[in-house]
Amino acid sequence: METIFLSYTYKPHPDHVDSLDNLRRAVIRVIESMEMRVIDGVNVGGRALDAALQARIERADALLAILTPQAGPDNEIADPQFVVSEFQHANALRKPTLRLIHPALILRGLGAGNEYVQYTPGKELDVVLKLMSTIAVWKREYGRVVRVRIEPDDLASQYDESRLDVCEFQRVRDGNFEKPQRARVSLEPGAIYAELPKLLETDRVRLSVTLSGSTWRSKNWINPFVGGVRLEKQL
Repeated sequence: METIFLSYTYKPHPDHVDSLDNLRRAVIRVIESMEMRVIDGVNVGGRALDAALQARIERADALLAILTPQAGPDNEIADPQFVVSEFQHANALRKPTLRLIHPALILRGLGAGNEYVQYTPGKELDVVLKLMSTIAVWKREYGRVVRVRIEPDDLASQYDESRLDVCEFQRVRDGNFEKPQRARVSLEPGAIYAELPKLLETDRVRLSVTLSGSTWRSKNWINPFVGGVRLEKQL
């Protein structure tokens, strides 16, 4: 897990501008301190959920919605409907979601039963602690990208994707053997690495590289989090 879409109103009620800003800054610090990147809708101007904003949410690994009072047409307190729609879109995609909700608002509608945190202005620390534990769970359940060094080293000088060379991995999780997937390859001077996505600590994998029609494959299932892997040419 690498990115979180941060959803918040761009038209806060005048009485709640400072509290939203304090909470938003605290949340961003938590996300970045846990080595994740924040995505939001700033550059699309907080518009309704159009295709561009949907695409950003779809690219993100999770969504965090800050629901604080928005200014209505007569400057009354209103629900931040754009934030609600962004949350519902992420929820429909089955992405991990969490809402931080101001006590002036009432949960209603689709997703009302999902996990949320009641936010009280001035008590940002409570939110920070809950958010840190939630992100830790998300990362543990989602898995992480792992770079595995492939040997022998001379495969690096031979690998050429323009020649349709390819690296693949097969994962076994909880005793289930999944279909082989293509792996991204990172070439460095004298070394070749396979970048394997969304791996859990208990996953085991086998790797293969196809070079000019010849296949190299690992003999055994390996723990991708420990060391590298040596491939053997298949006859």
